[in-house]
Amino acid sequence: MNKKIGFTCAYTPVPLIEAAGFSPYRVFPETKAPDQAGHLLHDNLCPHVKKVLDRALARDLPELAGMIFINSCDAMRRLCDAWQQARPEDKIILIDLPSGTNSLSLDFLSKEYERLSKTLFKWNNITLSPETKSDKIKEKVTKWNLLAASVKKIEETMSNNFFPGYASGLQQIINTAATQSIDDAYQMAQNKIEPEKAAQNGRTPVFVFGNLLFDPKVYDLFEDWNLQVSGTDFCTSSRFVTQVDTGLDDNIFKSLAVSYLKQTPCARTMDTSIPGSIAQRIVERAKQTNAKGVIGFTLKFCDPYLSRIPMIRQALKKESIPFLMLEGDCTTGSMGQQQTRIEAFTEMLGV
Repeated sequence: MNKKIGFTCAYTPVPLIEAAGFSPYRVFPETKAPDQAGHLLHDNLCPHVKKVLDRALARDLPELAGMIFINSCDAMRRLCDAWQQARPEDKIILIDLPSGTNSLSLDFLSKEYERLSKTLFKWNNITLSPETKSDKIKEKVTKWNLLAASVKKIEETMSNNFFPGYASGLQQIINTAATQSIDDAYQMAQNKIEPEKAAQNGRTPVFVFGNLLFDPKVYDLFEDWNLQVSGTDFCTSSRFVTQVDTGLDDNIFKSLAVSYLKQTPCARTMDTSIPGSIAQRIVERAKQTNAKGVIGFTLKFCDPYLSRIPMIRQALKKESIPFLMLEGDCTTGSMGQQQTRIEAFTEMLGV
């Protein structure tokens, strides 16, 4: 069993973790640990960050060989600081993430990913030539791309028909890639491409987006509320399994940087050449997945997403696509509290 490397952000390339001989372990904000994060961080802070810190303080984690933090927002940066207080014995690396997608940003991120790779090999006391390391990374990237292609097939099937339990099954595959291994997730995906149950009618397709929605049970709740999740855009769903275009550059780190930064960026990443691109992407994805409505689910105090909701709402309104905005924490219970609003939205869509 390989030692685990913890991480908290979808901009963390899992192939680099596995190439260095580790297993990935995304620290999801799911815990029964007591609320202690307020001792180190402000109470009015991202619940994702606070619950992850609660896990660290309560030792509600497997044995970790190290932690990777991505400087994606100020709250995540503060989590890195607090982690050093909560678990001073842990090895930690903080990777800076550009907010733009221009050539300078891509060059910078490629160097950060190279630094991450060197650090991971060092943590595992592996000494190899640069060529051998590059080959190992490319091998893992190839497997990752096979997984990404399988996930895409499942998503296409999910957007065209309603298969009970299909959306939650896809989330289980993605969670496996985040917390176990690429190979395990790929095997699960191969078994899931062909739906186990026959397609059914009576559900209205919706596209769901936001920062994170990782619990498979939530997708079953949508089905209980007569909705079909026909597509998603979360850092814990399809956005996490990013296809890496290795034909972009001979430098594998540059290929990773371009793929991760440009393909499906989250709200904190901006393409200054196309203002409002996040809103247009949501509209396009909603149409591609045959959705009759869009549901946004963001965490409390997440300024990057909350600041972009008005432009997303306007873009959807322009296309006459109904939109429901939800805000909560990271628990299944918080989604359950939204049941009345979701059911009213479902009725409005004409179920």
